[in-house]
This record gives sequence, C-alpha cells and structure tokens, in this order.
Amino acid sequence: MKRYVKYELLNSLGNFFSILFGIIFPIVMTLLFYSIFNKQIPESQLPQFSTQLFVTNLLISPLAVIYIGFAALFSQEIEKEVTVRMALFGYSEKKQMQAKFLAQAIMSSISVAIYIAVVTPFLSVPLPTIFGLMVFVSGVCLLSFSLFLAAYGISLLMKKFSTTFGIVMSTYFLIMILSGMMGIQTNQLPKPIQSVAKLLPTTHMIQDMPKLWEKTTYNLMPMIQSMLFLLALSILLYLAGIQSKKRRIN
Repeated sequence: MKRYVKYELLNSLGNFFSILFGIIFPIVMTLLFYSIFNKQIPESQLPQFSTQLFVTNLLISPLAVIYIGFAALFSQEIEKEVTVRMALFGYSEKKQMQAKFLAQAIMSSISVAIYIAVVTPFLSVPLPTIFGLMVFVSGVCLLSFSLFLAAYGISLLMKKFSTTFGIVMSTYFLIMILSGMMGIQTNQLPKPIQSVAKLLPTTHMIQDMPKLWEKTTYNLMPMIQSMLFLLALSILLYLAGIQSKKRRIN
C-alpha cells in the first residue's frame, strides 16, 4: 500500500497542471494583488484585506491540485487502462481509491504549506482565534474531500482525458468566477446568479472567513448548508461513476 501511495504521489508531483495552478498561480496572484492594493487600503482595513486575499487564493490550491490535477491524471489512467492493469497486479479498486485519496491529501497539504510559508511573511494576516482556525481547516478539508469525490466520479463517467479535462477546467473557472476569485465580487453579479453562487462553499468561505477569523462565535449555517450541498452532489457523481463502470464491465 505504501508503495502504491508513493507511486500516486510521484504521479501528482510530476503533474504540470497541479504544480502550475495549485502552487505557483495562487502564490503569484497573492503577492501581485497585495503589492498593487496594499498602499491603497487604509491601514485599519489592511488586516481584513490581507485575510480575504490569503483565504481566497489558498482555496485555489485544492481546486487546482485535486479537482483539476487529479481528474486529469485519473482520466488518463482510465483511458490507457492503467487501472485495469493495476487490478491484475492485486491492487483492488478499493485499494486504488484509498491510495489516490491519501496521495491527493498529501499533495494538497504540501501545496497549502508552501503557499502559507511563502505568502505569510509578506501579508499582514492577523492570528486567527481557535474557533476561526478550526472553521477554516475543517472547511478546507471538507471542500477537498468533496472535490476528490467529484473528480473521481466525473473521470469514471467520462472515461476520456479530453472530455474530463474540458468539464473540470470549465467548472473550475465557473466556480472561481461565481465565488469572487476572479476580481468580480459575488454581490456584483445579477441576483439569479448570486443565488447559484450561494450554493458554493467557496463563496461563503471567501465572504465569511475574514469576518469570523478573529471571532469566537459566528452563524455558520449558510456555509454548512453549502458544504453539505457540494458533498451530496459529489457523492452522487461518485456513485454514478461507479455504476457506469459496473455497466461497462457487465
């Protein structure tokens, strides 16, 4: 099992999309935006601006590493029947999924750790309360798990790299636009589109984390509801992918 996790991890580290969009891109975006806007922000509002910038761009890592990077790798393995050959060598589908999940969890943690280590010396991010830290860590972990299930299911359903990559890349940019990661705030979007954006946990994390970062209590219900919605959608995609695979085998 350790050997298979190592194989999956090396696969992820060799994935250009994960390194570019999951590590380099969020760091560059954070440092670039901070250098442009920090002198235009009043000093009293700089900690909240820094926290929002820090949270917003950190969320790009799990989206890019797990949702895009993993889906790209896994769909290529399905297309080239690597997963079938691994099963012949004794790695069951359950073991393969466990190894892929562990490898993606490690890869995502490495990406977030590098991001934090590089950007925090430059940003005026205040220390979070224990409550703020727990909400943030829990949110990132649950978001990452949901994205893994969604990427797994989409790859099984589409079966080909080109189709899978087209879908995850399109939805990746859609999530970023709706969540306010691309410069347009969610409250600047038309009302019907705002309703769709509020279904995404990334929207609530970007809006609410700077507000609750230094607090000990906060109304988390809208964020929790969006997390559960994404998790339920991801589980449906995963189950649909498993059923699709079973039909092909039968």
